Formats: sequence, C-alpha cells, structure tokens
Amino acid sequence: MEPAPGKVADARMALVGAFNEARAAGDLEQMTALALTMPSEQRFGAHPGQLPALIHEAYLAAVEPGMRCRLAAALSRAWVYGGDAARGVEFAVEAVDLGDRLGDSEILADALDSALVARWGPDDFSERLQLSAKLADTTAHLSGVEPRLAAHLWGLTTAWECFDVVAVQRQLRALDILAEESGSARVAFFAASRRAMHALVVADLQVADRLIDLTSRLGGQVGEPDVAAVMHSLSASRAQRVGDLDLLVCEAESFEGYGASEGIPSVSAEAAVFWLQSGRRDRARELALELTGSGLDGVRRDVDFLLTVTSIVEVAAAVGLDEISADGARLLEPYAGRGVLNAGAVSFHGVVDDYLYRAHRALDDPDATRWRQATVIGYTRIGATWWRERVGEPAATGRARIHFYRNAEGRWIIGRDGEQAETADVKGLQYLSHLLRRPGVDVSALDLAAAATGHPAVTVHDTDAGDLVDPQALAAYRARLHDIDAELTEAQSWADENRHARLRLEREALLDQVGAATGLAGRRRRFSSSQERARVAVRKAIAAALDRINAHDVALARLLRDTVHTGAQCRYDPDPGRPATWLLDAPRQTAATDD
Repeated sequence: MEPAPGKVADARMALVGAFNEARAAGDLEQMTALALTMPSEQRFGAHPGQLPALIHEAYLAAVEPGMRCRLAAALSRAWVYGGDAARGVEFAVEAVDLGDRLGDSEILADALDSALVARWGPDDFSERLQLSAKLADTTAHLSGVEPRLAAHLWGLTTAWECFDVVAVQRQLRALDILAEESGSARVAFFAASRRAMHALVVADLQVADRLIDLTSRLGGQVGEPDVAAVMHSLSASRAQRVGDLDLLVCEAESFEGYGASEGIPSVSAEAAVFWLQSGRRDRARELALELTGSGLDGVRRDVDFLLTVTSIVEVAAAVGLDEISADGARLLEPYAGRGVLNAGAVSFHGVVDDYLYRAHRALDDPDATRWRQATVIGYTRIGATWWRERVGEPAATGRARIHFYRNAEGRWIIGRDGEQAETADVKGLQYLSHLLRRPGVDVSALDLAAAATGHPAVTVHDTDAGDLVDPQALAAYRARLHDIDAELTEAQSWADENRHARLRLEREALLDQVGAATGLAGRRRRFSSSQERARVAVRKAIAAALDRINAHDVALARLLRDTVHTGAQCRYDPDPGRPATWLLDAPRQTAATDD
C-alpha cells in the first residue's frame, strides 16, 4: 500500500504539462481530450491536487452539450476519487440530466457511471440500485467495452451489498464474457480480481491463489493506478484466511503507512484490524484511538464509511474500548443486513450484523444473540465459510436435517434437529409438505388445494370467469412489478424481514395475475373461477404458514420463501447452496426426502 509508484506520478505530471501547453496554444479540443483522461490517472482516496481545477477549466469552456456532459462526469469522478464526494454530486446530477436530454446511450452511460461514483455513500443505497438498473438498461445494446464494464462492475457491487448470490455469479460471468469477447487486458484484470475476491469469500484458496497470480500479471500490463492497492487488498484477505501472521504484519505496516501519508481513514482502520489479527493488540488499540479522536460521528458518510466504522468497532470490541463499541453500534444499526466492501468492491469485509454482534457482545448486551443469528444467516446465504466460523458457527457438514411433519395429535413439528417447534395444523403447512415431497415438479393450485387432508378443495362449478384483468390493469401491474424489485432489494439490504415478506407476497400475487392473464405472445387468457379461487387461496394459506414458521425459525422461513413458488402452478425448487434432508413423516413411518 505504498505511495503512488513513480510511473503513475510521472503519467499524471505529463498530463498536467500537456494540458498547460494546450492552454498556452489556445487548443481547446486538446485541453478537453486531456481533461477527460485525468480521473483515470488518480489513485482512489489520494488527494487530487490540481486535476479537478484543470477539468473544471475545460468544463467551463465547453459549448457542445455532449462534451459538457462528459466533462461534468469527469469532474464528478475527480472529486470522488480525491476523497471529496460531496463536491462531485452537483456535476454528476448535471451530467445525468444532460445525458437524458441528449438521448445518446453512450453519453448517458458515462453520466450514470459518474452518478453512481458520487452516490456511493451508505445512505444512497436505494438510489444506487435504481441508477445501477438504469445503467444496465442503457448499456444493454451498446457494443462499447467501457460502458458495459462499468455496468457489470456496478451490478456486482450492489449484488454483494445485498447478498444477491445469483446476481453476483451472473455479473462475474458477464465480466468473463466481456474479457473474452473484447480481448482487453484491462477488462480481464477486473474480471480476475473480482473472481479472486469471490474465491476468498467462499474459502476456495486454490482458485483464489491462481486468480491472484493472474490479477498480478494482468495488472502489470494495464497500468491502472490502483493495481498496487488491489494486490495489497487481495494479499491481506488471503493472509486472514490462512492465518499468515507474518504477512498480516507486513500488510498492517503497508496499510498504516499509506493511510497516514495520504490521510485515508479507511486504510488506517484496516491497518488496525490487521494489527489486531496478527497479535499486536497494543498497536491496534493505539491506532483505533488515533482514528476516533473526534468521535465516530466525524467519519464521513462516503464510500468508505461502513468499512471505516466496522474496522474500528472490531478493534474496539476486542480490546475493551466500550465507549467506541457503543458508538459504533449506534451508527451501524441502520445498515444491518448490508455487506461491507472497500472502494471498487475489491475485497469483502463481512456483514454489518457481524460487527453489531461483536459490539453488543463486548458490552454484555443480550441483543448480541440476535445479531449473531442474523450474522450466521447472512454468511450462510453467501457461502462465506471463514466469516461464519469467525463468529463461532462451524461450517456446515453435509445436509441440514429439517423436521416438517404432523404428529399423531395433529400438531406440526417443524425445525432443524434439536431446534424443533410445535404448531397447530393449518392448510398452508399441508400445501408446503405436499410440494416438499415433489421437488422440481409443478403442481396446479387446484390439485394442491385438493391434496390437503381434512381441508376441502375448491369445489365450485367451473364457469367462464372472462378476462382475468384488462389491458390497463396489466400495464399497471407490470409498472408496479418494476418498482417492487427495487423495493425488495432495499428491504433485504436493511434486513427488514416484515417488509421483505410483504413485498414478496405482493410480487408473487402480481406475477400470478400477469402470468395467469397472459398466454403465448402476451395474449390475454380466460380462466375458470375455480382455478382463480384456488390460486388465491393456496397463495394466502402458504403465506400464513410461512409467517407462522418465521416466528420460530427465521432462517427456515427464508429458505422456504426463496424456494417455494406459488401461482396457478406451484413448485418447490431446492437450493443447491442450502441442501436439506426433509423429515416429512412422523418417526417410525416413512423415509426422509433429500434434495
């Protein structure tokens, strides 16, 4: 994490010199071209020097709207990269506004990327999701490499932040494909470094080592200013996983030196964690106290806010700095359920709940148990074995054994071995049991309703119910579905289980309506009243059953919500990442079902 290598500093000075020459010659076109490249020569977090001033000079002189848009975007990046995101916001807003009005997808994509860079703080997550989705839409039909690279990197970053494992894998694959198609060493560098981070998260060290080596070789080719920072981050993460104390000491020294020389609190806070993990508790404590001289409320709410505060909290909780632990818990609680990443999503630093658990445990607060449970759920969901073991939860070995059956007294026994709870019989539990016995098989809502023993199915005489919804309603449903997707991700990021469940049910209901009402090529269907009544009844019954399960076992309810789908056709799709053996019959009856 040493100061900027000489070649990076030389390139920066060459740009400044060339810009001054162009200005002296009155060559506005050359000044503009040079200004647009300046942010790419900045190291993230380091002071920007005079670069923003030079870009601003070109920006003020720009007349053509497209060029002014690009210069506003460049100026926004320069301020954010220089550690002053607040100055960059107004230019990012102007860039997006101009890009929207111009109707040029490439220019708009550049503007959206700058807006995402400027909206990288912890409180901007909802807006970041919307901007990321808009960037993905804008670049969907572009052939240019840079806009597509930006869209995939932002999609990956937001996916990590909210633990969307499927989206993480999809974006990693998209980066691989872009590298293959473009033949670009720069894209390959980003693809390899982000896959290396993923391999470290899931503790696949063999793959991680290969990818770290590849990242290093590619970094030597591309000349990115942050190559050294990327390699230090990956090296430190690997040292943590394998317990390499000597390497952790080296990284602690590098991070502390660079953090102090450039005035970057997040880097210094990471150094404190490395000192702690290498056994130097005294130095970790000193550094944490240095960083909190004016209190944690003074930490800027920028891209590195969560990384800085969680790092300091880890140290404070370990060395008995109770006041700092309490302060950190207060600041972090609004961001529970969020993943912690460094700038650029080069390294993963756990989930916010983990640090809330550490703070509350250090303070002997009973809430520590709740935060530990949330932490384990988060790490289990993303397969973060090493992180899960850090909170004293052993890695899963084999399948979870889950009891899900009705006993002789008609009561349901539900839960993992040793954690079963008893609950009253309701139709939704019978529907779930029926689906769990048929993994991967579509079961119509009518058949499912008929299968619930002791609960009569829908038996009304079939009549033509006509069109299920009219065209105006369909359009409204589709618009609402678009909004719900963003709201679901936000609810998930805030660990708001009640809101998440409510939105999920609304989404399923709308999807049912749209799917049931439209057939091949979008033609509207006509359905019988019994089919529609069964669909609604089954969905409501299963939702009520899941709420009942959630009261006893949040993780089990989450698993079922993620894998059971309701509608005109219902289905249970097992999650390979959370394998389970379902004990679906009372003891001494029939065998268990694996998925």
